[in-house]
Order: sequence, then C-alpha cells, then structure tokens
Amino acid sequence: MGSPLRQGFPWGELRALLDPEAPLARRRRGLQVYAGFLFLLQGAGLLLLAPFFPQAWHPLLLALAFLGAGWLFLQALMALREEGPLGALVAVGLGAGLFFFLGVMGLLLRPWGLGLLPVGVMGFLHLVRRSEGALKGPSGGPGPGP
Repeated sequence: MGSPLRQGFPWGELRALLDPEAPLARRRRGLQVYAGFLFLLQGAGLLLLAPFFPQAWHPLLLALAFLGAGWLFLQALMALREEGPLGALVAVGLGAGLFFFLGVMGLLLRPWGLGLLPVGVMGFLHLVRRSEGALKGPSGGPGPGP
C-alpha cells in the first residue's frame, strides 16, 4: 500500500471522490478531506471577521438566523437526493455555508448568539455524515433519506 504522501494525498482522494468506480473507503476519505478543508477555511474566515463585527442584538436577526439555517439545511438535504458524488459534494458545501452563516449571525448577536456556533457545527457534521451515507448508494447504509 505505501504512505499517503506517495499516493498523492490529498489530490488522489479528491479524484477518487468523483470516480464512482473507486473504492468506497477512498471516496469517503476524499469527502472528509473536502469537508475538513471547507470547515477550516470557514472557521479561519470567522476568526478573521470576529474583531470587526459589531454587537447588534435584535430578535429579528435571531429569527433570520434560524430561517436562513433551516433553508440551507433543507437545500443540502435536497442535494443529497441527487445521484452520484456531486450531490454529496453540494450537501457538504451547503453544510459549510450553514456553519459560516450561523457563525456570522452568532458574532452579530453576541454574547448569547455565540450559541449558534455549536448549532452550525452540529448541522455541518450531520450533513457530512449523511453525505458519506449517500456515497454508499441506495443499497448500503443509511443513505441520503429525506
């Protein structure tokens, strides 16, 4: 087998993610690499933006946070119904968008709004798990589901 660096990590895993004939374990690693990159990128963006966001508590902003998060989550679930690996990629991307959106709203609604950050992380991780199930296809695992 060899070390992951000799096999072209992470590019080999990312290429395997788009190849339906690739082994499932390698495709899942590719999805995890993609999800990890998006999570780190969005988290770094939130850290860089944090000092510049004013505190702007308003109940309508909290309602907007929940409505926007719900819309992004439903869009990701609908993307999982797509056949092939692209549905899983879109769902993970929307999950990263969900995390970033709730992070920004949490920064605006601080100090209590920072509780939206763990909700965004949980939504993102849930969508990554569902996307991994979608890679298995209709025959194995929990699959995409409703």
